[in-house]
Parts: sequence; C-alpha cells; structure tokens
Amino acid sequence: MIRKLQELYRASADERGKRILRHILMGAGLKVVNSIVSILIIPLYLSLLTEVSFGIWLTVTAVINWFNIFDLGLGNGLRNRFAEARAQGNEALAASYVSTSYFCLAGVSLFLLLLFLLADAFANWGSLFAAPEHLHTQVNAMTRILMLLFLPQFVFQLVKVVLTADQRPAWGNAINSLINVLQMAMVWLLITVEADSLPVLAIAIGGVNLLVLLLSNLYFFLGKYRRYRPSYSRFALQHIRPLMELGIVFFVLQAAAVVVFMTDNLIISRVLGPEEVPAYNVAYRYFNFAAVFFGLVTTPFWSAFTDAFAKREMEWIASMVRRLLRLWVLLALLCILMLVFSNVVYRLWLGDALEIPFLLSAIMAAWVTMSMLLGIYGTVLSGMGVLRLSLYHAVLVMLINIPLSVWLAGMPALGSAGVILATLIGLMLRAFFQPLQCYKILNGSARGIWSR
Repeated sequence: MIRKLQELYRASADERGKRILRHILMGAGLKVVNSIVSILIIPLYLSLLTEVSFGIWLTVTAVINWFNIFDLGLGNGLRNRFAEARAQGNEALAASYVSTSYFCLAGVSLFLLLLFLLADAFANWGSLFAAPEHLHTQVNAMTRILMLLFLPQFVFQLVKVVLTADQRPAWGNAINSLINVLQMAMVWLLITVEADSLPVLAIAIGGVNLLVLLLSNLYFFLGKYRRYRPSYSRFALQHIRPLMELGIVFFVLQAAAVVVFMTDNLIISRVLGPEEVPAYNVAYRYFNFAAVFFGLVTTPFWSAFTDAFAKREMEWIASMVRRLLRLWVLLALLCILMLVFSNVVYRLWLGDALEIPFLLSAIMAAWVTMSMLLGIYGTVLSGMGVLRLSLYHAVLVMLINIPLSVWLAGMPALGSAGVILATLIGLMLRAFFQPLQCYKILNGSARGIWSR
C-alpha cells in the first residue's frame, strides 16, 4: 500500500504534487493518533456511562452536529473560491472571501442561537431523545450546554477550511487530533473523579472543542495566515453571491448527508431504543478506519483539482484518478479482511460489553467500500464545482432515506443493520452517474447537465 502511495505521486514532480504528498505523510501520523484514540475512548465511555446513557450521548451529539449544515454551504464555497483566487494570484480576493465567510457565519450563528432559545422554552429534550424519565433533567441540561458551546465552534471551524483550501489539510488534521486526545483525557479524568453526569461530560467535551478551535484561529491568523485574518474592513457584500453560488449546492448536499448519515442514531434510538445505538456506532467506527485512511489521501486533492481545473490540466486530473482507483482496490480488500476478523476484533476491543451482529458488520463494510469509491469521483466533481447531477441525487435521497431507514430497521431480521442498508441503497444511483460524468468532463465530451 505504501508503494501505491509512492506511485500515486511519482509522476507529479510539480509543487502541487509535492505539497499533496507532504501533507498525506504528515496526516498519516495524525490519523494513527486519531485511530488509537477512537479505539481507546469507547471502553472509557462505557466505563463512565451506562449503555443507555452512552446511546443517548451519541444520539444528542449527532443531532447537534446536524446544525453544521446551516453554514449554507459557505464552508465548501470558501474552500473552492479561496483555492481559485490563490490559483489566479489574487491574494486580496482570497482574504476578502475569508472575512466575508466568517462574518456571514457569525450572523447565522446568532440566528441559530435565537431559534434554539425559543425551542428550548417549549421542548423536553429528554423525551425527544427517548431517554428514561429519570434521565430527562440531565439530558435537558446536557443538550443546552452542548448547543451553546457548539455555536461559536460553528464559526471558528472555518480555520480548517482555509488550511484545506490552501492544500495543507494536515494542519487541520492536527487540530482534530489535539481535540480527540484532549477529549479522551477529559473522559479519563471524569472516570477518575467519578463524575458520571451527562451535563458535566457536556461541559468537558464541548469546552475542549471550543478552546482548541479558538486557540487555532489565534495561532494561524496572527501568524502564517495573517494576510487572510478576518476583518470587517475586508467583508464584501458582493462576494456573498460567488460564495453562495457554489455554497447553496453544497448546502443541499450537506443537508442530504445529514438525512443520510447523521439521523441514523436518532432513528435507531426511536425505533429500537437508545441501548442499540452503541453497537451501531462501534461497527461504524471499526470499518470507518479504512475510509478515514482513504480520506487522508483524497482530501488534499479537492483543492488540487480546483487548481488544476482552473488551469485546464485535465490529464493531470485523469492520471490522479487512475492512481486513486488502484489504491481503492487495496482498501476494498482490506475491508473484506476486516469483516472476516470483525468478531475477533470486537472481543479484543470491548470484551463482553457489547454484541455487534455480523449482518450489521457486513452491510457496514459494503457501505464503506462503496463510499470510498464514490469519494474519488465526488472529490473530482466538488473540486471542479460541477455538482448539478449530484444535487438532484441528494434531493432524491433526502426524500427516501428516513422512511426507508425506519421501515428496514423495523424488520426483526435487520434491526439497526437496516439503517445502514437504506444508506447503501441510496448510493447505488450515484455509483452510475458520477464516474460517467467525471469521464465525460475529462475527455471533453460533457454537454448540458453533464457539464454543470
């Protein structure tokens, strides 16, 4: 696999290829750290919380993350526009895009705060998340704390978008790694002092997330990225439109991702009970190791493809796609091996704390394998900003995923495996049109909707 990575960049001796390789190698070490933390933190959570409380925690945090879609796609719009401005040598425009995005998201964050405070006056969050009645008070407090600590992060996480758009995703990964390590340390500390309260856990985890992002913004925008530092003087109303032209498409795609992926815990909690959520989450984390590694390779390509497409370097894009496909074959084989040994790994990892059905593991492995394949073509199309067909597919998936997930999860033979099966079904149409669209664009035969 290392040899495949070397081949991936051997043909590209230019600065773009060197930067991609450098950040993949840097990111590889950080992904190892994240993987270790992901393995160790699950037993820690199960030591701190009951299976039901842990399931509620996973469900609430997943729902809070839904609100990331309310950036209206500005994050991904900034990612493309910033890279385009840099490719054209227009640093002032790139800086203006950064400031405009920050101030727009600050306004959205305040609006979301008002909406949440209004909803909080009437909602019983404990009942919504199917918590036992004796946990309602804790769940209500936990939800308020997590949401209030999340909203500033909603703005400050843009620093990672800037780093990725500048083809330096390893630095964004370093921020994530620091957050993950500190989260694990906080869970261990809470176990040590026997503080198993959900609100206390929310303060610890939410506080770590916010603090690291705040310090990262100060570090980068007072240092290497000083020329892009958010400033009201660089805010430009006329730049909202170019950010939103792409951003609104990304917003719909993000909304579809929320419906497809981030409602899973809530559906399982409501249909099968919160005690079924941890097993699903463990299977997802296990097989997602392969996807995380593949994402490490593909993430730097988004902005690199934007740069290459702006310069009409189609052959470079095509050659990178071919090499990524070879790497995908190896990772698909890895997923098969992970499935064969999954029960052994689960026992070594968690002992008898959880039982993960083999059917759940099998469908999860198939979904991860398909997602990695489509991730290649999705990265190409996102980098190019050619997303109309993907937009239509996203709307279709939003309409069918939740009812299909609920129906399949309600089948006794499937249970929680039905939720990820519904997601896999939603990918099938994309598996047809995205590869075809990429090849049409790269060979110059794309017309009409295929080129938009």
